[in-house]
Amino acid sequence: MPTSTESKSPILADRKEAEQVKVPEYSQDERDYLAGLQLRLERARNVRESPHEEFDGMSYTEWFTSNERGANTYVPPKKNREDTNFVSGTIRDKLFALLAALRNLELSGDISAFDENEIEVAHLGNAMEDIIMKCKELDGDEEKRLMREYELLKQGTCFTETVWNEEEIQEKVMQSEFNGKIADAKWTNKIKKALGRPSVNIIPGINVYLGSIAVYEGTKQPFIFTVDVKPYEETKATYGSWERWDYVSKNLKQIAPENTSQSMLSNNWRLTEIAHNQCEIIKYQDKWNNEFAVIINGVLMTPVGLPFPWGFNEYSITQQNFEPFHNVFAYGNSFVRRIKNNVALLDEMIRMAILKTQKSFAPTWLNISGRVLTRKIFMPGTILHGIAPGTVVPLSDKDSQGVTNSELAMIQELRQNINTITTDPTFSGKSTGGQTTATEIIELQRQARMILGLTIFAAGLMQYKIEWNTIFLILKKWFEPQDEVVDPIRNILKDKYRTVSVSRPIANKGMGRRMIVPTKTIPPAEAIAKTEEQLTQETGTPTKLIFLNPEEIKNAKYIWQLVIRPKEKKTSETQKLLFRAMMQDAMNPLFIQDLNKEELENEFALTWEKDPTKLFKPGQNQMMPQPGQNPAQPGQAISPRVNLPTPQGAASQQINNTLRTG
Repeated sequence: MPTSTESKSPILADRKEAEQVKVPEYSQDERDYLAGLQLRLERARNVRESPHEEFDGMSYTEWFTSNERGANTYVPPKKNREDTNFVSGTIRDKLFALLAALRNLELSGDISAFDENEIEVAHLGNAMEDIIMKCKELDGDEEKRLMREYELLKQGTCFTETVWNEEEIQEKVMQSEFNGKIADAKWTNKIKKALGRPSVNIIPGINVYLGSIAVYEGTKQPFIFTVDVKPYEETKATYGSWERWDYVSKNLKQIAPENTSQSMLSNNWRLTEIAHNQCEIIKYQDKWNNEFAVIINGVLMTPVGLPFPWGFNEYSITQQNFEPFHNVFAYGNSFVRRIKNNVALLDEMIRMAILKTQKSFAPTWLNISGRVLTRKIFMPGTILHGIAPGTVVPLSDKDSQGVTNSELAMIQELRQNINTITTDPTFSGKSTGGQTTATEIIELQRQARMILGLTIFAAGLMQYKIEWNTIFLILKKWFEPQDEVVDPIRNILKDKYRTVSVSRPIANKGMGRRMIVPTKTIPPAEAIAKTEEQLTQETGTPTKLIFLNPEEIKNAKYIWQLVIRPKEKKTSETQKLLFRAMMQDAMNPLFIQDLNKEELENEFALTWEKDPTKLFKPGQNQMMPQPGQNPAQPGQAISPRVNLPTPQGAASQQINNTLRTG
């Protein structure tokens, strides 16, 4: 027979655990800090969750839920059995038409770097662009960007967080091939830390609390904090080694009935309602005081005044609004809210049209025959006995007429109204029927530009803010040495930095590879050019090398400039049409003799993603081999170790060693 309370009931065990929760021994500064922090957190929560006219009299949580349902074509349950719960899905259709248009745009930033004298530092901006491009590839940013723009259109406000991601990967190596016998299966485990990189994550708006709902710009917020709820064991895996983890309880403490106040100081406080065995993780940021705090289930896990761990004095969270309500309201209007009333009216008209059509097939009948009849008498082929003609008649002659032309015209008018304030069906690839004139096509294009203008502007601003935070994070973290390797030339240990190689257009050579090589010793320009030539011949791909001194980049006070220029992707059908138009204009007899044929060949190859050296035959003006240099035969790779006997060649060999060792 069980004797312990734990074996009698888990409820008693939970109560005993709650009563045994320890309270941290906070200092007086920490007690004062927690009192002020709790006031800030609760005030921000209460203001956000109060009704706002901008949210149509709803709280932010109700507004958030309403947008989610509209974007996902939520079908409400029927209130009455005879009701029709038809939902057209127009909102989602229009939303994804805009997303499809954004997919065809390049929104990457053009980055430039200037020194303290406002002189541009050659190639540093290009190097930063390439590093960001590589980070995007590793982070799977194409799909993430789609989700960011979807969130922006859906909710009107998109919050993102740029963090430094250092994942640990468990590698398992089998000692021998598995032969089907469990006892013989043996392997070794090794925890490998992946190379750190910036990662951009969406934070649902419902998890973000702003210091002031009256401040429009996210960077001007007095403070920002996020609230995340995770299972206790999952939270323990991340924070279990922290000093105050033992004070984090799974449930609220039991308090005396006469003392109903909850406070962080008594370890019985939660900002939101959470279930048992869960953790509420609050991350607080105050840019103006460079202050960061983590609170888990009411327990302060960080010291008072801890500076931002990401190393720069800006919020790690970026905010972008789709449409502003006004300049003294933090949140933005959503695309869903812009059209939901029009779509709701259209859906209601269609639902009534469905009911009226159903009524025309099965109208209300008047039975004056004096007999009890069933619905089966209206089925085809039914034979009736003893029913006089005219004793079973429709209640009204209009019941069987169905939907009228005027009602169909009203439905069409509502559709056209929605198309006017959003996008025409042809914009998303749908045929409207009939012949479309050139004037109509021009008007549709003009309308599409008007609708897309604000959307592209908002999406570009969001990318601009994200890339600014990414630049700061790269300057802080990226140029740290990853390892030490042996320099084969000097036979000494040297720092190994990460090298980046991305696909880029190379001047006068078409698509190739541009490599960013951090090193403390920058080779001479002649040696770099020589090595680029050799690598191009060895790999068959045009190669451009950019060498950077990581110590100078981290210590120098560069001025960075970032510009987002939305443009069609290089290989889009629109770009190809524009290139054809350019070529037609270039055939003008006035300047056709002055055209640079090689430049046009390069532009043609880039537009169709081809290598111009393979697409076009070599011209007569190709560079001749220099004295002492062996000409490259077709398909023959030239080894830099054999063909570089000059001082520049020796430097190029050192460059190649740098490329191999990092």
